[in-house]
Amino acid sequence: MKKGYPVLSAIVFSFVLILVTLLPGCKNDELTNQVMILGKEKIQVTNQKDSLMRMLTERRTVYDTLTTNYNSLSDDNKALLAKIRSLQSAYNARGEQIKKAEAEKVELNNVITAQTVKNDSLVREITVREGKIAELNSNIESKEVEKNNLSNLIKQKELTIAADSLAEVKRLSLPKENGFVDIFEIMGGFGLATTDVDYAQRVIGFDNIFGYQINKNFLAGFGAGLNFYNGGIGVPVFIDLRYSFKPSNFSPFIAADGGFQLYPDNMSASNIFIQPSIGLQKRLSPNTSLKISVGVLTAGMVPGGYRSSFFTIKGAVSFNGRKGPEI
Repeated sequence: MKKGYPVLSAIVFSFVLILVTLLPGCKNDELTNQVMILGKEKIQVTNQKDSLMRMLTERRTVYDTLTTNYNSLSDDNKALLAKIRSLQSAYNARGEQIKKAEAEKVELNNVITAQTVKNDSLVREITVREGKIAELNSNIESKEVEKNNLSNLIKQKELTIAADSLAEVKRLSLPKENGFVDIFEIMGGFGLATTDVDYAQRVIGFDNIFGYQINKNFLAGFGAGLNFYNGGIGVPVFIDLRYSFKPSNFSPFIAADGGFQLYPDNMSASNIFIQPSIGLQKRLSPNTSLKISVGVLTAGMVPGGYRSSFFTIKGAVSFNGRKGPEI
């Protein structure tokens, strides 16, 4: 900026010389005035020059600052451009990766779509299979219920058969309770009340009873025999009923005979009779028993037109038939 001052002075001095040369004919006053005017103008020009120089200096300072900033910005710009180029390269590489990833994504989507279709097919197949399995389970459950019912029925049948078998074995193992029995009795007795007449003082007799053992306690039979009185003979025909209290080797029993007694010497005097008794029986063998009893024989009417009664004692032997009871 300091080199500009001599140039400007030279320009002003040349301008003054030109004016002096061009204006020779002017008067000295006028010239003086002109010189003064020129001096003033010179001063003004100098002031303007100084002002311009100051402005120029300021502008130069601003320019230098701007230049420095520009250079700095240029360096930053270069760095940014380098970074941009690096980023661009990275972006391009990333773009290739993205394209590759997109291609892989499309391929994966295709695979997923195919897999989804396959899965849907499998789901439908599984649904069908599950339906079949549910149906099979239902059939299995129904068959299981039927099996359980059959098992329970079989068990009940087996229990029933076992119970029946046990009952049959027990029945077969138990002694036979029913069957035919033959009882042969011998009786003796003496009269009660009036005894000084015929058919009233004493009696001796025997009879045979054809009986049937209904169960281990009851026996019923039909009997016939001969009774010898102190005045004649009586032929009793009767029904015999017996009850044994606890059948065993030695047990008590009660009996009741009742029927019709015929008198051959005086058939018109034939009448009914009853003979209750109580006694004991002893088993001698599986088919033979010995019985002893006491009782009362009461005849409705005997020859002579009166009633007679006797206290009697009986001894008997019973024989079970081949198919008779075993008690």
